[in-house]
Amino acid sequence: MRKKQYIVLIIVLAAIVAALVGVIFGKKAKTAKEEAEAEAATVYVNQFDVSDVTAFTYLLDDNLVMFSLEDDVWTYMGDTTMVLDTDTIEDFLTEMSEVTADSVIEDVEDNSEYGVDSPVQMFAVVFSDGSSLTYCFGSENDIVGGYYLQVTDDADDTNNDTVYLVDSTIVTSTLATEVESFQAEEEDEGSVSE
Repeated sequence: MRKKQYIVLIIVLAAIVAALVGVIFGKKAKTAKEEAEAEAATVYVNQFDVSDVTAFTYLLDDNLVMFSLEDDVWTYMGDTTMVLDTDTIEDFLTEMSEVTADSVIEDVEDNSEYGVDSPVQMFAVVFSDGSSLTYCFGSENDIVGGYYLQVTDDADDTNNDTVYLVDSTIVTSTLATEVESFQAEEEDEGSVSE
């Protein structure tokens, strides 16, 4: 009789372990599926390859700050003696290349509704093939948060009637980056300029 009880107990424990394993793997599969669906639903404003960028500019305190890449060395055009940290610049450009939209407004007829005709902020990049891309940030949406953005891609003028609502931190944080933040640290200067 005891032998039967042990066998039943082992079977019950095995069933419990199997159920737990099923639940754990089921949750992992569900989480992976949800993450894949969220990524698929993500709307990128316009992705670009950071390694193709040869120049970029943005507004900082109502002044354009411009950077140029020549012979794998970044230069701040406002002070060509400043040594810049390539990794920091690439991180900045990567963030700008991955801007996502909270919502998309297509077939816009009147840009002034969204303030993109008189931008409060702008960001532009020039690529190695000579093409360029410009982000014009318009009005802030006080109700849901974020800024309206229109992209002008000189290689594709079909997107000029689309306006995106993007996270406000792009304007208030990323594009508020002080030039000094790109400067290389003293001990890195030799390695950055070579």
